[in-house]
Amino acid sequence: MRKVVVVTGANSGIGLSLCERLLSQDDHIRLCLACRNMQRAEVAHSALLSSHPSADIRIVQVDFGSIKSVLKGAKMLKERYKQIDYLYLNAGIMPNPQINLKAFVKGLFSRKAISMFATGEGLLTQEDRVTEDGLQEVFETNVFGHFILIKELEPLLCHTDNPSQLIWSSSSNARKSAFSLSDYQHRQGQESYSSSKYATDLLSVALNRNYNKQSPGRKKN
Repeated sequence: MRKVVVVTGANSGIGLSLCERLLSQDDHIRLCLACRNMQRAEVAHSALLSSHPSADIRIVQVDFGSIKSVLKGAKMLKERYKQIDYLYLNAGIMPNPQINLKAFVKGLFSRKAISMFATGEGLLTQEDRVTEDGLQEVFETNVFGHFILIKELEPLLCHTDNPSQLIWSSSSNARKSAFSLSDYQHRQGQESYSSSKYATDLLSVALNRNYNKQSPGRKKN
């Protein structure tokens, strides 16, 4: 039976490269591109088919900055597939990144200069906004939207006979210093992307423990 693979944020960058890599290793998989922008998704779909003409590649529209869109996308996936073997959570946003000039100048003369310039710690700030769901856009897109998708797709992931794998992309920008439980949506700070990625790491650990406790054969990475 063909393995079913779903990749979020698959229309460009790491997500698209991942799809190409997966197909180059096994073009018999059933690949689904879960993307917000359908026009760009169609372009990615055509590009993948041009190099793998016999591949089974489909698209589902999901905007992780909208709970309504996530629920609709999950419903379509449940109608389309009986099981998802690999779920790659890759979609994410860093809106309006800007250089903090004060931090840049200060960093030049600090011991953390190399680390700061390598990771962007304290240098890249973002202007976040509130979505229609009343959540911070970066938190909802990078963390909460994906968590909702996981919970909605549990019937397709939780199989003891043939365990699924859930892989959630992190980032070198994920830093504990940017995250606070008292402000987990990062409403008060200026490094919402770093905060959201650290929250993703924490949630990944919690999900791993939860799913492994339910079924030792299930894997979460």
